[in-house]
Amino acid sequence: MIHHERNRVRYNMNAFVIAVGCYVPALFEEAMRAAEAIGKVDVNAGQTACKVPLASEYIRKVYEMGRTGKKKKTCIC
Repeated sequence: MIHHERNRVRYNMNAFVIAVGCYVPALFEEAMRAAEAIGKVDVNAGQTACKVPLASEYIRKVYEMGRTGKKKKTCIC
């Protein structure tokens, strides 16, 4: 399961669940169930201030704003 993987893998698996739940309306419910089953993902980010979002809260927030299925026009890294 996700909690037994390496840091980078855990982080990216969590991000994938968020992306599917936010941008694929047909998979919203399934992504929410998966996010709730996964729960909090702990990642050791070293000496940075990076935080790992809780997937279920993030997906729910996007849904409540009415942005499910809408992709961002730009990516700022």
